[in-house]
Amino acid sequence: MLKKRFAWSASLMALSMLAAACGGGTTETTAAPATTAAPAPSTTAAPATTAGPTQTLTIWADERKVGPVEAVAPAFTEATGVEVVVELVPFGEIRDQVSTAGPAGEGPDIFVGAHDWTGELVANGVAAPIDLGAKRDSFLESAVNAFGFEGQTYGVPYVTEAIALYYNTDLVPTAPATFDEVAAACDAAGSEVCLGVAGGGAATDAYHNYPFVSAFGASIFAYDSATGSYDPSEVLLDTPEAIQGGQYLEAQVEAGVVESTDYDTAKNLFLEGKSAFWITGPWELGTLRDQSTINWDVAVIPQIGDQPTQPFVGAQGFFISAFSENQLLAQTFLLDFIATDETMQALYDADPRGTAWKAVEAGLSSDPQVQVFAQAAGNGIPMPNVPEMASVWGPLGDNLLLVRNGELDAETALKTAAEAIRTAVAGG
Repeated sequence: MLKKRFAWSASLMALSMLAAACGGGTTETTAAPATTAAPAPSTTAAPATTAGPTQTLTIWADERKVGPVEAVAPAFTEATGVEVVVELVPFGEIRDQVSTAGPAGEGPDIFVGAHDWTGELVANGVAAPIDLGAKRDSFLESAVNAFGFEGQTYGVPYVTEAIALYYNTDLVPTAPATFDEVAAACDAAGSEVCLGVAGGGAATDAYHNYPFVSAFGASIFAYDSATGSYDPSEVLLDTPEAIQGGQYLEAQVEAGVVESTDYDTAKNLFLEGKSAFWITGPWELGTLRDQSTINWDVAVIPQIGDQPTQPFVGAQGFFISAFSENQLLAQTFLLDFIATDETMQALYDADPRGTAWKAVEAGLSSDPQVQVFAQAAGNGIPMPNVPEMASVWGPLGDNLLLVRNGELDAETALKTAAEAIRTAVAGG
């Protein structure tokens, strides 16, 4: 495991003062400083007053989150006397590693992760509940709800996101409004490849291709829009609506509109100017803004059925490990030092996709591309965070890949996926 340690030490504060520090609000400014600047310590955090053995708070973060977390750590150490260790762990490895390391007493106190991990982490006893207190109103409601499970909140969110359509403006000056216009635009442009959509990995296939499956009103599980909850006992991937969506994807592949390729290849084809369109998320905004080879823009995914296309809506945030012996410290760090205007702005600057923090979102109104992704999320449907979702990615992604590769018809693929998911959910 790749790790980067960045730590500071100071004397340990009295435990009674630490308890007083937990959960308090902070006074924030609306102007965000440079990302390297550490936020001022919370007025609720008590200063160090006694000397003693060093206490440590360990945080696992992926490459783009390490910097902002490191930047705020000295203020926390100064206020509490607690050493902060930030370890760099690839995002895709965090869930499995924390589930293994935590029970062995070797895991982190805090770790970043995706909201759809919540149900599985809670069911396995890995994540501890978090009381957002007065800070709750500073987050977008949808972001907080994404980390809700069985009446409790399990994450401090910093990102909300959904996929959209990148398009090469040298080839296609105006974004298509419907999917029928996609093929026509590619024909007119004479592009080498029309539309790149990720394939080549089970979760990737299911995630990026889900807008086709949901285009005519389908859902993975029965969904209650009023409560935002899913019923995993009712699998809907083999309904007529889901099959119709799968068949639409199948037809687009057969027509040469959707290219059967993996994520990296789809990305490179677009960056090289060979592909007119690319469907993926806001995490690629930084990459595209840094390159100067092509001119591009972004739009919501063109409409397929009678309603706007529905991608998955996801969120990312900070979890507290249920195995941590420092849960009070961890909550203090998250609420008083991460959940601030400055740190949330720094997290956005380091990874410019959607944001879960209202003050940062308000400052992004002048960025039309970010607003497109916000619109895409508004059209989308929350990605299920129930534990049973772990049984979905493999069967759905594998079978959609077979459709993408022309090895299986869509109806058979979705019926096979649905049956495999029902068996897994039932414990078979």
